[in-house]
Amino acid sequence: MTIRPLGAACAAAALFLIGGCEEQTPGAASPQSSAVPSTSEAPATSTTQASASKPSATAATVSEASKPATGGAVAHTPEGAASVMEEYHHALGEKDLETVCRITGPAFDGGMKECRQLTPIQFGMLSADDVKKLKQTRVDRAKLQSKGPDKVVVPPGAIAPQIAMMASDPKAFTMAWQGGTWVVVA
Repeated sequence: MTIRPLGAACAAAALFLIGGCEEQTPGAASPQSSAVPSTSEAPATSTTQASASKPSATAATVSEASKPATGGAVAHTPEGAASVMEEYHHALGEKDLETVCRITGPAFDGGMKECRQLTPIQFGMLSADDVKKLKQTRVDRAKLQSKGPDKVVVPPGAIAPQIAMMASDPKAFTMAWQGGTWVVVA
């Protein structure tokens, strides 16, 4: 599912309302990309999924998109998706355009270009309280909904604290494993 520009109000709130600007099609598959070999099958600190393959690339060849702000590889697990969702919210609070668009660009029809055009509008809509809350966001891993090895749904109740825009029109985030990392696709 992608975002289509439907006016200034929808475009400005697109990142929080990703599922609200277009009708959702249950069971629709999002395109998958595997241009970068997965390097994140290393054991996570909690439950991990069994991996049939071993990492085939060294840390030096890992795409920058697969590295969270902390510099480590992203786990190909629901916990890894939760970490990336937290990174996304923290980046919103920091008004870090590159990180926000790296994580949410796939949800836009126009990809990174459209994300880079619309996200600054959203930054301008954030209050000081919103910024503070975004920097403190945590995702409750127990509330994640795994939809197979490459898809995780993050329901609105899994994200806390929520800013007013999210609380007034709660939407689930759908994340997909693409290019060696988790990204928001809907």
